[in-house]
Parts: sequence; C-alpha cells; structure tokens
Amino acid sequence: MIKAFLSTLLIPLGIFSIALFLLPWIDEVPDGLEVVRHYAPYPVLIFTLLLSLSFNQTRLFFVLYLTAIFLALILGDVKPPVFFTPIDEFKFIQLVFLLYLIAVVFFLFIKERGIFTVRGIIRLLLCSGLPLIPLYLAGEQTLLNLDWLSFIIFPQEISQKLPFPDITVAFYLFIMSILIVLLFYRPGVVESSFFSLLTGAGLALYFFPAMARVEFIFTSALLVVLVFILRNSFILAYHDELTGLAGRRSLREFMNKLGSLYSIAMLDIDLFKKINDRYGHDVGDQVLKMVAGHIANAGKGGKAYRYGGEEFALVFAGKNRDDVKPCLETLRQTIAEASFTVRGKNRPRNKPKAVNKIPASVRRSVRITISIGVADNQGAGNTPEEVLKIADKALYRAKKKGRNRLST
Repeated sequence: MIKAFLSTLLIPLGIFSIALFLLPWIDEVPDGLEVVRHYAPYPVLIFTLLLSLSFNQTRLFFVLYLTAIFLALILGDVKPPVFFTPIDEFKFIQLVFLLYLIAVVFFLFIKERGIFTVRGIIRLLLCSGLPLIPLYLAGEQTLLNLDWLSFIIFPQEISQKLPFPDITVAFYLFIMSILIVLLFYRPGVVESSFFSLLTGAGLALYFFPAMARVEFIFTSALLVVLVFILRNSFILAYHDELTGLAGRRSLREFMNKLGSLYSIAMLDIDLFKKINDRYGHDVGDQVLKMVAGHIANAGKGGKAYRYGGEEFALVFAGKNRDDVKPCLETLRQTIAEASFTVRGKNRPRNKPKAVNKIPASVRRSVRITISIGVADNQGAGNTPEEVLKIADKALYRAKKKGRNRLST
C-alpha cells in the first residue's frame, strides 16, 4: 500500500518539478512559439478525454470536460455572451476555482456511470452549464454579496503573503488533504488524476495572471493525467486485477528473458470449484487473494503470476528444481496451516480482533490446500514453454496422488 502510494505521488511531483524548473524559459519563448504554447493544453486534453472514454473512466471524463471549459474561459479562447461577461476577473477566477474544487469532490465520491445513460446525459448537461455560475456571479447583473470571498481565516502575516484570499486557499488545502488520504487507501487512476489536476490548478492559480505560466502548468498537469491513464492500461493488460499478481502475458514475456538456468512451478488450489459452489464466488475470490498473497512471498527470488482461474505460476531464475523444492514445500505447508474463516450473512459489522469471538453460527473454518508441480530446464533442449508443460504435468500427478503435495 505504501509503495503504491509513494509511486502515485512521485509521478506528478517529478513532472511538476521539471515544469517549474523550465518556467523561466517558458516566459521567454520566441514569438513564433507563443501560439504553440497557448494551444498546447487542448490536444493533450482531447487525447486524455478519448482515453478516459475508451477505458470507461467516466468520472475522469467529466472532470476533464470541465477542465477544458474552464481553461478555455480563463485563457480567453471562449467568449461568454455579453450579459455574462464578468466585470471582476479576479473574482471570476476565484469562483471558477472554488466551483472546480466542488466538482472534483462530487465526481470523486459518486459511482461510475456510462455517458450515454440518463444519469450520464444529466451529468454532461450539468457540466456544460456549470461555468455559467461564476460568469453570472462575477457579472454586474448579480445582486448577491460576494464579500465572503474575502473572509479572513489565517493570521494576518500569513494571509498577506497568500496569492489568493484565505477562503480559497483553505478550501483548496482541505480538498487536497482528502485526496491524499484517499490516495493512500485506494491509489486508483481517478484519484491519482484528480490529485494531479488539482495540483496543477493550484500552481496555475499561484502564477495567475501570468498566462504563459498558467498554460504551461496546465499542459504539465494534463500530461501527468495522460501518464496515469497509460500506466493504468498497462497494469490492466499485464496484471490480474483481483489478486494483484502479474498475469499470463507478463509470464510469457518474462519467460523469453530467462537465462541458462531456471525453474518453473505450477500451483493449483485444491477443490476450488467446490468452494465456489458451496460458499459463492465472493468467498472464492477471497481464497484466491489469500493464496496469491502467500505465493507472492514464496521466497528464493520467485516471481509469482496468476496463470488463470485457480492456477498460479512461480518462476525462479538461476535456480534448479532441487534449489526451490524446500521453498515450495514450505509454501504448501504454510497455506495448508493457514486459517481461513467463512463468515455468514448475519456476521457482525465490525470484525472482532479474535476469530474465536465470532459466534459459531456465523463462521465456518475452511481448510485451503494447494498442489504443486515443478520442473527446470536441465533436460536437453528444453525451452521455457516446454518446462512449463512439464511442470503442469507434474502438477497433474500431484493432484492424482491425492492433492496437497509437491511433485516433480
């Protein structure tokens, strides 16, 4: 969890650090490149919008759509109707930023819904009309009192150094704190992208009204989102979502890189179909995750993969089967001795610290075992694919001999 959290933070922090380092050169770009710098955010925006749609990340799509509208208004690329023209640009930017923060929070906590559904179309219409709110409030026709935007929250010596009024900065820090907590517990592509967009928005707000810097910072923020979307697509392609282990495609690619000595073990959960039939697929998923956790920590440098269904693979580079047999035997025993408790529908909401404190009527202990087949490439002319097949045959022999055993 901590590793995923830190990697999620390092990507935006690295790209934004480079962007801040380049800012002095951005201010001095030749006249011919000013147009390129000005319109640079839009192609990246369009590309990220299309990618978010293709991966069914509709919450991210809506926030990116709002980003495009607000950015076009701030940069002056979209001219509002005359009766909506803001007379106070500073108030307008502050209201846009506050509304943007609220929208991000809203899409952070709602469920994914298709765009071409009733709810999706309603959300699309709301996003399209949302920019009219700050345009109206900052216009001369509004009768609302916006003095609350200047409300003092921080000590005077701090407040005077802030680029924007206290309430805007305080709300921004509050939302960013929520995002960082969420990133720690669920570092997904949506949370990571929202964090990057708000980091970019905060930096752009700091540099406003230096539009050259605003354009460059927003381009950087969108590039971070693009990296997260592509990274997520890579994870989906090469990793198993349920167990977190690398998938079969990763296994095939790693096998092509193996050297002159290696072992491959095939592992299978015994009687897994009966577990699914008796307790349901939710319990089956829990069993898969439990077993995968043990396999991932097998030791001896073994790389773990989910091969398919209830079958897993362990690849040991630089080791023969005799080297890894003790490790595999320990793994088999550890899983067989592990406690796996199935709790009933009327289980208590909060899990007791001790399993024996759960009422017997709502718990049932299930013994989980695995069978293992292992082979190495010490035979003449064995390729990785052939070694895997030999390990699979050894696994079948272990099953045939009574399960919960290691076979070579």
